[in-house]
Amino acid sequence: MLDSANQEILAVQQQWLEYELDGNVTGVVSLCVDDVVWLPPNQPALRGKNAVAAWLAVLPEHRIRRIEITNVHIHGSGGLAYKLADFTTWFEEAGQARVEPVTGSHVWVLRESSPEHWQVVVVAWSTAEHTNSA
Repeated sequence: MLDSANQEILAVQQQWLEYELDGNVTGVVSLCVDDVVWLPPNQPALRGKNAVAAWLAVLPEHRIRRIEITNVHIHGSGGLAYKLADFTTWFEEAGQARVEPVTGSHVWVLRESSPEHWQVVVVAWSTAEHTNSA
């Protein structure tokens, strides 16, 4: 894939992260196409911006303190691309920092909606279970 397309997709990822850290649901959803599909772990598919926004609005109250994205791989051609990555997210719940981060992997499918402008078409992710040893 062209370096310029990779950079544009990484810019979408960076904007997404900034919106998440700010708690800006509207901003996150704005990076998606109107008929976006989100595939949350162990839940039904969410179809369309309105469904995604409604789902995000009723999530338990928590604030993201920090997100690290690693192992990013972007591939594609012809105005379509996919991005694979691992993530580690640290949350704050009820004013208290949560000790264990949430880790997992995600895949995005993106479409170039106009020259140099990419939007997210599909989002799917999985999270790793943490086990505490006795």
